[in-house]
Amino acid sequence: MDFIRIAWIAFGGLVGWLVAEFSPTFPLIIVAVAFVLYDAWSAYQLDRRAKAKYPDRTTRHEAKFTSFAFGKVVRKTIPERLIVILLAFLAEKYVFVHVSIPLSYIATGIILFEQAWSALENNSSCRSEEDSRFWRMLQRIMIDKTERHFDINLEELKVTEEQIEQMRLRVKEWDKEKRTKKAKEKGL
Repeated sequence: MDFIRIAWIAFGGLVGWLVAEFSPTFPLIIVAVAFVLYDAWSAYQLDRRAKAKYPDRTTRHEAKFTSFAFGKVVRKTIPERLIVILLAFLAEKYVFVHVSIPLSYIATGIILFEQAWSALENNSSCRSEEDSRFWRMLQRIMIDKTERHFDINLEELKVTEEQIEQMRLRVKEWDKEKRTKKAKEKGL
């Protein structure tokens, strides 16, 4: 019985030390988690827009953003980001003792920038021409993530000038055949 009691006391002491040691990082962690969750939400919104805009182009019937994808965000993305913040804090506190460099803040800022950029890419992707000029302007400098939500390459959805010219030639040929057929019918 004494061993269990000692183990619980040691465990409580360890938890208390962890809370006291890393308490300055809690606000940073909360902000980073909020940004990661917003990025996941924007990916979900992009998936809904892509499905609505190209319903016949998708080969899958469900949204790409599933509970499995969200579970991956919770199990992989958030812990990876938190470990970076905690390691930066430890390096700031124990390694760079004589230098005043806020590594935990810098690491958090980089993580926030990455997540905000990804959310802006998600929000600007798969927009219609009626949407605001702001989203179209962002598409000039950001990656269009629409093809990630399809099982095909996005280039397959775009029409090239060569394809347009081929269609014009086909229409001219069809129009010419139609006129000759009418002329033959009138001549008979």
